Amino acid sequence: MKTLPKLNSGHRAGFSLIELMVSITVLSMLLAIVMQMLEQMQRTWKHTRQSVSEFKDARTSFDELSRRLEQASLNAYYGYVWQTADIPGGGGKVRYGRQITPESELQFVTGPTSVLFSNSSVKNVGSRPGHGVFFQAPFGFCIQRSKDNASRYQFEQLNSLLNAWGYYVEFNSDEMDRPKFLNTIKNAPAPRLRYRLMEFRQPTEYLQIYKLNLRDKVSANQKEFYKWFADGLFGVNSPWNTATEPPASGSTFFRTTRPMAENIIAMFIQPRKPTSANNSSAKLEDLAPDFIYDTRRWQWSSSKAPNVAGSKHQLPPIMDITFVAVDEGSFSNYMSRNNITKVEDETVLVDNEKFVNAIKFSEDLLDLQKSLTARKLEWRIFSASIRLREAKWIEN
Repeated sequence: MKTLPKLNSGHRAGFSLIELMVSITVLSMLLAIVMQMLEQMQRTWKHTRQSVSEFKDARTSFDELSRRLEQASLNAYYGYVWQTADIPGGGGKVRYGRQITPESELQFVTGPTSVLFSNSSVKNVGSRPGHGVFFQAPFGFCIQRSKDNASRYQFEQLNSLLNAWGYYVEFNSDEMDRPKFLNTIKNAPAPRLRYRLMEFRQPTEYLQIYKLNLRDKVSANQKEFYKWFADGLFGVNSPWNTATEPPASGSTFFRTTRPMAENIIAMFIQPRKPTSANNSSAKLEDLAPDFIYDTRRWQWSSSKAPNVAGSKHQLPPIMDITFVAVDEGSFSNYMSRNNITKVEDETVLVDNEKFVNAIKFSEDLLDLQKSLTARKLEWRIFSASIRLREAKWIEN
């Protein structure tokens, strides 16, 4: 029988110490690279998810504003421009309608907030950057409870009741809207200061515009025409809207403003005419070169002001809306770096001297973007064009 040769036990196959060390080193480098890539991917995913979540409120509010603004109404009708003439032969005087003109008791106005209202002596409120818009629409919003059934509203089935509505941006504290139990907790969180998109909503029961009788008002004071949304207990500057506690007495206490989204540092609005083949020379700034569009501008402005006659009781056909939003994380760091702990510490992000000339809008927006980047703020811009349903603009 043939026997197999014996293996030499002194020469076994294996790795040398140097080969093992090299393998471990290469493996460690590969693991380090993989871990670094995984960490970077995790940071990117976390930042993306956080960014999407933070700007979700901005997008939602933008959509809500668009839907509301599309329903703006002037409830316009046609009336006569009356003129008096002498009857031939000394028979007295006669009054006759010279021409037909649109009429309305309502008002649509948009423009820089520094023009629309003043925020002086308003508690817990800082600057109001950018533009605002105020109008009436049939939203059916009411607040009075039924006398027969307290669980129901008195006019809740009247879905087309008229309301005054509006939007603007404000730097304020959340003390007015935070749950009251936080004030009783030890080591409760400090008031949260942020720029917020604010919604103004005046209920049907306390609609103020009819009380001012704007139809017959003739005044050089522009502010007189904005009292219906700026002044009084149901206006933007009402002490009820900035009080941290309801008053001791008064059953009609109601806040007509509420925050819609945080970290919206500015809103800009450009009313414009529709572009068409017959109007190829039209420019975006033609309708409101100073960003002011007021359906009652003919009452308080000089006849030489832009589009005084054209805007009389007519809604603008198209509104270009622009939001500038900042990231929560970068803004929180910005607040800490600048030691902003109360409204009075606010460092203004949007210069009030800018965004008042429509021709320079792109230039001003670019300067704002550079300023935000220099302040280490991450920002995003939302924009859209909104067509108003009841606009009856006629091109000549």
